[in-house]
Amino acid sequence: MLQIQQLIQTGQIETAIHETETMLGQLPASGFQYIIGKDLLHLTGPLTAYFNYFYTVMTEDEELEVKALYLEMNSFTIQYDQWFLHLLAYESLAHHDNPDWLADFSGEAQKRLNITGFEALQETNKQYMQTEGYRDDQLRQACELQEYLIILRLQELALKTIRTNKGKAPWANIPVLVGAHDYEDLIFTIQ
Repeated sequence: MLQIQQLIQTGQIETAIHETETMLGQLPASGFQYIIGKDLLHLTGPLTAYFNYFYTVMTEDEELEVKALYLEMNSFTIQYDQWFLHLLAYESLAHHDNPDWLADFSGEAQKRLNITGFEALQETNKQYMQTEGYRDDQLRQACELQEYLIILRLQELALKTIRTNKGKAPWANIPVLVGAHDYEDLIFTIQ
């Protein structure tokens, strides 16, 4: 999976999606293949509103000088009942070779944005954990590839949302890091 990490770090999200979908499609059929060809782009409008709301609260109500944002998905592999996005604001952008700095945020969203469209995957993940599917090597590999695809689809959504709002919204002109809880090695920075 090092190849996927490298593609993310170099901003080649579409290539990473294609390669991960291809690998997942080559494995025996399971509920994890549901994600192939599915995206989260229907959330572009709600994500724009979420960014607008959060940035306004942070800069006007909290009077922060926001230099970076972190859009993080919850621990979706163990919290399969509800998948959501959460925003954090930073008044400085640290060197992100060491992800420990992410804990030093200046502001945190009080609201979250629920992810819709992947409910079938949530159920598949629930069944996988409850039946100890991780004991099957091929099923475990399918699950891992699906995890990468979920994060990649989130990054694709954030990238499209930010590009759509460049020059229109101040938050679209600062670095936005995009990832999932406990997947710090897969964080994508949109500049």
